[in-house]
Amino acid sequence: MKFIPREDWGAPASSPAAYLASAHGVKIHYLGTPYTSRTHSLCDDYVRSIRASHLANTKENYVDIAYTALVCEHGAVFEGRGLHKRCGANGNQELNRRDYAVCALLGDGLTKPTDAMLNGLRDAIEWLRRSGDAGDWIGGHRDGYPTDCPGDALYAWVQHGAPRPSSPSDPDPDDVYTVREHDTLSAIASRLNVDWRDLAQVNGIWPPYTIYPGQKLHVPEKHDPVIPPFPGASAFVLGKANPAVLELDDCLIRKGWTRHNDGNGYQRGAVFTEYTRLNVADFQRSKAELRGDPDGYPGPLTWQLLHS
Repeated sequence: MKFIPREDWGAPASSPAAYLASAHGVKIHYLGTPYTSRTHSLCDDYVRSIRASHLANTKENYVDIAYTALVCEHGAVFEGRGLHKRCGANGNQELNRRDYAVCALLGDGLTKPTDAMLNGLRDAIEWLRRSGDAGDWIGGHRDGYPTDCPGDALYAWVQHGAPRPSSPSDPDPDDVYTVREHDTLSAIASRLNVDWRDLAQVNGIWPPYTIYPGQKLHVPEKHDPVIPPFPGASAFVLGKANPAVLELDDCLIRKGWTRHNDGNGYQRGAVFTEYTRLNVADFQRSKAELRGDPDGYPGPLTWQLLHS
């Protein structure tokens, strides 16, 4: 996925929008206003202009750009409000609490989505499912709200289940995957539903786990995850090291729960740090079974759900 975080396109790192623990699914939108093709270097300018227009809209009183994410014609996914944030684009408060909102940079003048855009929209949907606790439902803005959005061409794609178009960047036949630009082992493993450690091992990739665009990776055989026994609460004490913390970190990194870190990205380690606790708490708040007591300390159920 060509993912562009908020701070990389000029927004504050975190959206002030209300917290959203989970979503029924994802609604696809389009601009519905005049839009012409542009070079990718100008796409971030356009996303900034959308945010500026939303903040200036006193009628709607937006607190931020209204969309969860935006996808340009080149397939890049721009982080909007982001994971676990209530959107402002679906038409009313009830609909905004129900689903995430992903907007294609598509409108009058450029009405037919490119294959790259469809791949990017699919990337965004899978990202929200994987890391934002979004359900399987996919719809258009017009589902449940009187509007033409996301346009007939894009809505037809939605009605067909939002399939990923055939392209050289898709997994090749015979269980071979071609690495895309900005891919990581963990992202590829999540996309293919395999363990990243198995993916590394079968391809002879060892620390620092370097891969490159165009590289062919053999896909390991899929199997149900083996959940190790819960090591006990004593394994997770702030400031103390325990091998179980390494396993915990693998789960957090694989599922994308790494928002809290020292500024250099969340790093795997044997010490149970405050960053670890805060990331576990984020995960707990995302699950109905756990959000009653999101203290950040893993118990048996947290352990099981992180491994599932």
